[in-house]
Amino acid sequence: MKTLVSLLASGLLLVTSLHAQDDPKSKAVMDKLIAKSKTYTSFEADFSSRLVNTASKLDVKQDGNVKVKGKKFRLTLPDNTVINDGTVLWAYSKKSNEVTANDPAEMDQEMDPSKLFTLYEKGFKSQFIDEKADATGTVVQTIKLFPLDPTKKPFHTVILGVDKNKVETKTIQVLYKDGNVVTYTLKKFTANPELADVNFVFEKAKFPGVEINDMR
Repeated sequence: MKTLVSLLASGLLLVTSLHAQDDPKSKAVMDKLIAKSKTYTSFEADFSSRLVNTASKLDVKQDGNVKVKGKKFRLTLPDNTVINDGTVLWAYSKKSNEVTANDPAEMDQEMDPSKLFTLYEKGFKSQFIDEKADATGTVVQTIKLFPLDPTKKPFHTVILGVDKNKVETKTIQVLYKDGNVVTYTLKKFTANPELADVNFVFEKAKFPGVEINDMR
């Protein structure tokens, strides 16, 4: 569960601030992404992910959805659901029909989807790779991000595919030090949707027989 959330938060919709080491083209793209992200008070995204590790012959694909409103979020994956209601962090496993309750304050900041647009504002340099139309005719700008202190990150490179016209991230590829390569494809993104608070509540009645492990 921790790995799934960490992979998502490390990559999905990744944005970062600019440094003196950034080239002018990447700086211009990232400036626009950052400015737009600061207008989001809530968002919802449907995405697909693919985890590949050639050495271990690992190839895992899955679809997911994430809803964020302020500091609250709901991450839905095929076998797992993670909900932060602002007071309790609920991590549910469909396979075991168990949910673990933790204090959100103890959550690793890199695992928090609500901070996707602020967590990476510092500590990275960027490089513009190219700009070209994809198979759908969308003009995509490719940017590489590198941690300024690689020893503090589990990954060494992040590759963004940015829709030039919409100023939105289309794809994210995260290259991890352990050989894992995770690619996220944004299927649908909605900025500032009206999200009811019930989305961020763990409703026990909807999970018959669920075992609750309170770790607080």
